[in-house]
Amino acid sequence: MQQWQAALDSAGEGIWGLDWEGNCTFVNRMAVSTFGFSIEEMVGNNMHDLVHHHYPDGRHFPNSECPIYGVLRKNEPLRKVMDTMFRKDGSSFIAEVSAQPVLVNGKVTGVVVTFRDVTELCRQQEDMRKLYDLAEQRTAELDAVIESMPHAVYVATRGSAVRCNRRARKMSGEEFPAALHTLDRALAGESSTETMQTADRWIRSTAAPIFLNGEIFGGVAVNTDVTQTRLQDEALRRSEKLAAVGQLASSIAHEINNPLESITNLLYLMRHSSAMEDVQEYARIAQEELTRVTEITLQTLRFHRQQSKPAEVDTAELLRTVMSLYSGRMLAKDINIDVKLVASPPVLCLEGEIRQVINNLVRNALDAMIEGGRLSIRLHPQSDRKSGCRGVRLTIADTGEGIRPDIENRLFEPFQTTKELTGTGLGLWVSKGIVEKHGGNIRTRTRRGVRHGTVFAVWLPVSSGLNLTVAAD
Repeated sequence: MQQWQAALDSAGEGIWGLDWEGNCTFVNRMAVSTFGFSIEEMVGNNMHDLVHHHYPDGRHFPNSECPIYGVLRKNEPLRKVMDTMFRKDGSSFIAEVSAQPVLVNGKVTGVVVTFRDVTELCRQQEDMRKLYDLAEQRTAELDAVIESMPHAVYVATRGSAVRCNRRARKMSGEEFPAALHTLDRALAGESSTETMQTADRWIRSTAAPIFLNGEIFGGVAVNTDVTQTRLQDEALRRSEKLAAVGQLASSIAHEINNPLESITNLLYLMRHSSAMEDVQEYARIAQEELTRVTEITLQTLRFHRQQSKPAEVDTAELLRTVMSLYSGRMLAKDINIDVKLVASPPVLCLEGEIRQVINNLVRNALDAMIEGGRLSIRLHPQSDRKSGCRGVRLTIADTGEGIRPDIENRLFEPFQTTKELTGTGLGLWVSKGIVEKHGGNIRTRTRRGVRHGTVFAVWLPVSSGLNLTVAAD
């Protein structure tokens, strides 16, 4: 008997026995420890009344409804049923209960009950269920947000198919556009932005990697239809170009007017001169003035000449041709010019666009010097500090009044101008776009007050390596 009790006490589960009346016939150490009763308080007493007397909600639990007693009545085992049990102190716990009938000569004479306290396990399972429900809810909310976004969203994880939202399917179909590489870069751990042109639209793609526990889990790309933005920007650039043509025409008119007046006077002198030597001298001077008019005309035509492919351009010569269009204006406004051009390598660019940038900067400098001043221009070779790429640096400085602080930080944004009556506010914005398209950059410094003025610095790579093209007008 002692060996049998010792075997029961060594079990990891609580065990007790019931007779036909439902009274406890034996109990092991684990059951005594769990319920808090002594062996004497349990053996010989009704176990249902001791530990199973109420439902979890507090209602009385009659013996007739007890599943353990049902084993006696039905001669059917009970396997791993979750039920609430009560300790001596009135506290409760969740038990996983199993019961087997005891048969003697084919008749049920009692029941052996085994149980274990699974309260903590149930709590953990309930916590996991709540977390799972919360995760499902958050996932559903995130899916709803992504589906409602006005941009095309693509999410990819390694080794799985790319997921996309409704806007993406409408824009490009189920597959991520093959011409874009942003999502592949994201999966490799790199953030990037690309713009591509399809048959009927422009698409800008921005992508970034998704990190989980410090490792790349996947990538997300957001594609935006920027067709209208591109068309609007192009319209603004064209309007700026037209404005520049108008302003240039005024300067050219002044430049041409002077030699034409000289030719008119020379023709008058030739008509009234009797000495052949004087007539020849007047004709020679008139020829020089006509050559000057021809040169101005050629420079004007060259200024707006469009190219379909980039070509190597001598930046110094480009500067000279632009300056020749403003020589009369600088003379009239009493502006001194200080030019220092260091021999520099040719730049691979679209000549017409770079000429437009130089013209914008020179014109702005002249406009800033209302009462005269000094225009300083410098050109020299310079390599990029970060990439080491060879290039040229052009600076254009004026001694004007400087740029107001409220405009300085927004100087390269569209419609920012210091010339409210005559400026479009697009020149610097367009110039910045042109320079960056060529792989360069444009910077500015300004000072107001004593020793005031503004300096614009443009850096251009010798060979940008970009596919520079322009649309036909």
